[in-house]
Amino acid sequence: MQILSRPPGGKIFNEKMIPRQSDMTFEECMEVSMSPAQNEVFLVIDEWWKKYHYAPTLRDIAYIRGKMGLANTKRLVDRLVDLGVVKKLKGRGRTVRPVYINFRNLE
Repeated sequence: MQILSRPPGGKIFNEKMIPRQSDMTFEECMEVSMSPAQNEVFLVIDEWWKKYHYAPTLRDIAYIRGKMGLANTKRLVDRLVDLGVVKKLKGRGRTVRPVYINFRNLE
């Protein structure tokens, strides 16, 4: 499986992280049925992106939530990926982001 590809312009980008037509907006993400803990993690990730313009670590997410368990935080993030409200790359740190965040036009 090829992760990186070179478009006609010559810049390298990651195909798994580019926005698609099927990606949800913030309002659509908030309408998805999430548990209170999942909703809290989603909002932490969203606010982190809005403030710092890069992804939080699992440790950052757990610390903000006032929890110490990284395994539970990872499970919550994985469930959010399954729900389709966040994206992340397997085996890569700091790649979790809400699906509506576009790298080319961050707020």
